[in-house]
Amino acid sequence: MKLHRKEQIKELIKEKGKISLDELFKRYPDVSTMTIRRDLLSLEDEGVILRVRRGAVYIDELKKKTEDTYNMRTAENVEKKKLIARKAINLIEPSHSLFIDSGSTTYFFAKELPDIQFFITTNGLNIATELSKNTMCAVTMVGGIISKNNLAASGQFAETLLDKVNIDTAVMACSAFDYNNGFTTGSQSEARLKAKVVEKARMVVMLVDSTKLNKSMPYTFAGLDDIDIFISDDDCPENIKEDLKNRNIVVL
Repeated sequence: MKLHRKEQIKELIKEKGKISLDELFKRYPDVSTMTIRRDLLSLEDEGVILRVRRGAVYIDELKKKTEDTYNMRTAENVEKKKLIARKAINLIEPSHSLFIDSGSTTYFFAKELPDIQFFITTNGLNIATELSKNTMCAVTMVGGIISKNNLAASGQFAETLLDKVNIDTAVMACSAFDYNNGFTTGSQSEARLKAKVVEKARMVVMLVDSTKLNKSMPYTFAGLDDIDIFISDDDCPENIKEDLKNRNIVVL
């Protein structure tokens, strides 16, 4: 039986992964552009595709790319991140209000947390999912726009929720650090949220693996004066550790 046009479009996008509006208009010259757009809107409502600028993407293909990007980030420098996470765990006291930043290093920190009473807020979707396995933790996930690179939520919704949250300890991550620009990230909205957390927290713990040192990204969210504890792996240069200690920052 011949497929209905909408089903044909669905199968075509599934096969190709994505398609442009111009390609669909050429394939169905006798169908109005408005009708094609309505077909795409219907498929999006069914959760089959995601409409993008001048086209559409098959949702499973988008999920795969998102998962591949995230898995690649998580698989980088695993031993360094696990070491940093183990160091950080020793600083955390039960019943404290924690903010756990998004990121692969903080994800390993979340995996190390014992199942005892903590009040945890996070903008990391992967971190909230991991912590939901524990029975004693109270976990709040801030809302907002989800980044496909690191599964982080950010934006105005997230910042509004943070206005109502008290933070004893913030366990933070960065994309890069150097002395000129401080702790930086590649997303403006994530930088705004991180800066807000750093401002609210009574104690700020920064987790930085050594591959991120002496590098910079576009947006600064904190400087050395904003942090209390700096945790890195064994490949962190001695001159950096000594300089931070001279600035009254605890280095682990």
